[in-house]
Amino acid sequence: MPEEKLYDLSFLNKISGGDKNFIHEMITTFKEVAPVYLEKARSNLESEAIDALSKETHRFIPGVSFLGAKKLEEDLMKIEEFTKKNENLNLVPALIDDVDIKIKKLIEDFDRDFKF
Repeated sequence: MPEEKLYDLSFLNKISGGDKNFIHEMITTFKEVAPVYLEKARSNLESEAIDALSKETHRFIPGVSFLGAKKLEEDLMKIEEFTKKNENLNLVPALIDDVDIKIKKLIEDFDRDFKF
């Protein structure tokens, strides 16, 4: 059974008119920004800077959304919701771990599927 992809570039293809350079730029940006987001998210969590974690997550979501990474986007939206409302904060560390796994897998998939 084929493995389900963690991304769907149909929205990016639509808004870019299939512009390969634009898609390459979006994927490259994600690959550069995602590890920085994770580092900041873990640091904010560790220092209990919940508001900062909420804001970082909020800024990161649109790029994930453009890439059609729905499962990753869902986890990020939970982190944002929990941190914004200051609820279920005990669930956030596991969500960040899940986000980390999904980001690594997504980057692997992009590296495998796209030879820029």
